[in-house]
Amino acid sequence: MSLLRLPRGTVRSQPSGHTVQSRSVVAAARETLALVLDENAPLLDGDRDVNDVILRLRGHLMELGHAALGRPGPALETALAAARKVANADVPTQYLDARIHLRTLTTAVATVINELAAVGLVCGHLVECPPATARDCEAAKIRVHRPEIGCSELCNGVLVFEDTGCLLPSGAVISPRRPLPPDTTGPASW
Repeated sequence: MSLLRLPRGTVRSQPSGHTVQSRSVVAAARETLALVLDENAPLLDGDRDVNDVILRLRGHLMELGHAALGRPGPALETALAAARKVANADVPTQYLDARIHLRTLTTAVATVINELAAVGLVCGHLVECPPATARDCEAAKIRVHRPEIGCSELCNGVLVFEDTGCLLPSGAVISPRRPLPPDTTGPASW
């Protein structure tokens, strides 16, 4: 059973200069977390599988660390430092001790993902929101609703205005798409 064949994600750079986590990187990390934390996940067969998952989690942690560059808060810095400490520790040679180490690393990486979601660098929803570059970017969930100024910020960073216009994180504008007024001059109005 080889666990390293899960799809790999990528990190992309946004025009603002901040590196933002691609949705596929977080999805891949969550798949790996599920291999350890999910009750219905198959039991890892031996030392090789445990070591494969530990290496995969270390890779996810490196990719997630890139997403935090330039914008970490104190909670995110603490979570990253704790996860890196666990990731850099030597893997125990005994199977049971290695499983405990794996579980600790998995929990630490899950905490990093939760902290990245809390500061808005990754989508924290179970079904991930579409990125701002997607055609259906307005389908993302609302992160902050501001009725006093007539807009909402979506999970992917898009600002949606009450007139149905949008402002993308790149600065591009999506024009409002208002419905046409009903035609009162046609035969249906007689």
